[in-house]
Amino acid sequence: MRKLALFAVGVLLAAAPAWAERSVNEMRPLIPTGKVSISNIEGSVTITGWSNPQVEITGTLGADVEELRITGDDRDLWIEVKAPKHPEWLETDLVLRVPATASVGVDTVSATIEVAGVTGAVDLESVSGWVKIAGLPSELSIETVSGDLTVAESAPRTDLASVSGSIKVMKAAGRLDAESVSGAIRVDDGLLENASFETVSGDISYAGDIVGSGSFNIESMSGSVTLLVPASVSANFDISTFSGSIDNDIGPSAERTSKFTPEKELRFSTGAGGATVSIESFSGSIKIKTD
Repeated sequence: MRKLALFAVGVLLAAAPAWAERSVNEMRPLIPTGKVSISNIEGSVTITGWSNPQVEITGTLGADVEELRITGDDRDLWIEVKAPKHPEWLETDLVLRVPATASVGVDTVSATIEVAGVTGAVDLESVSGWVKIAGLPSELSIETVSGDLTVAESAPRTDLASVSGSIKVMKAAGRLDAESVSGAIRVDDGLLENASFETVSGDISYAGDIVGSGSFNIESMSGSVTLLVPASVSANFDISTFSGSIDNDIGPSAERTSKFTPEKELRFSTGAGGATVSIESFSGSIKIKTD
């Protein structure tokens, strides 16, 4: 009997944090062009756009969360998870439905972020958690530290940055700036007019066309660069590498710039010219291929 009692106490103690979680079920008005800002420390934030002029907030609060503070008005709404000085159980999962045309800002410390169906401006920051976004926001800015970043479709202006995480864009158009300190940058289906890709220790791959007369700048310190473009692409290429190779399927071969160093350069134009494509790599290969 004593063993059974001890076992029951152990089960109750193990389940205590789950029992202490509190459900969230709140509704606040927000005009279609309003802004909603969310701050969460640990757990997840999931946001979906809908047609109602309201913000619906559901989910659960961690056992040690002091409160879910909701402030502001129907034009600018703030939602913040408040924690004590020495918390133990903060895992909070928030699920929101917001007006699809509203602007959304999310700031998390150790929580994942997922956004879908929002056509207003979207600004996301995560210190330790992956970020995924689907839909077509009017503007998109995402920063992650130690978390992968996945974008289904870029905005007309998109800024992405990751430290120790990969960046993947499935479909991109307009202008795209992407920076990664230790992770790959990959664009699967691009139709970009302007772009800037930079990595310190990660590969860069771009598949798609380069349109207009803008600039297309790619820099990699110790990763490979691969461009898969149509044979009919029109652009002016300026390519250089210090100790890597250059493999070009749409123009001339690279040349050594010095007999004392391994540096190589390649300059050429295709079609009627157009965008300026600049590619620099210190110690990684550069490949220009056609689809």
